[in-house]
Amino acid sequence: MTPAPYRSVWMDLWADAPAEQGTALTREIAAVLAPFGPVTVTSRGPYPRTPELLQLDVELVPATSTTDCLRTLGLHPDEDGDWPARDRARDGEFLHPAVGGAQVGEEEAGTPPPFATGEVVVVLDCPAARAEGLVGTEAVVHSAFYDPAERDPLLRRWQHHVMAEGRETLEPFASTELRPTGRRAAVPGPPPAVDVARDGGT
Repeated sequence: MTPAPYRSVWMDLWADAPAEQGTALTREIAAVLAPFGPVTVTSRGPYPRTPELLQLDVELVPATSTTDCLRTLGLHPDEDGDWPARDRARDGEFLHPAVGGAQVGEEEAGTPPPFATGEVVVVLDCPAARAEGLVGTEAVVHSAFYDPAERDPLLRRWQHHVMAEGRETLEPFASTELRPTGRRAAVPGPPPAVDVARDGGT
């Protein structure tokens, strides 16, 4: 199958390295991933929950499908099609000897998500908005997603989790049920889902 026009692979990496080695590590990991497509590796500094570890972010646009790319890197989805967190003690080395753990994800669709995290939108009149009393309410986009059961990337339709003004819960809406305002708001990031101990365990 021909890869869809929009392809994105992301990785959160945890390395057994001090912050001053961040620049060198980003170069070395980028060199490993460069054959797969354009890649950006960013050092985020010490991991907040385990300061002895260095956190790095990877954004990769693979030349192949996202699934083929991750499989070539030695990763395997679980029964639900999700990509489990990787741990050196359990799964062996990944990308670089210093990397002790990794969390990965991918998106592939006909178009990129129409709204980015932090964009302020207006919820349009639709059945879901009427049911929640949110018609015409401003909301902040927190994430984009599509139905994972749709195997053809070109048929995937984007939806977004948004938090409406005055609410503390996220609500899902199709992108066509939201209108941009041109404004942005700060969105606090979720706590990291994987904590890798210094010995490589979790």
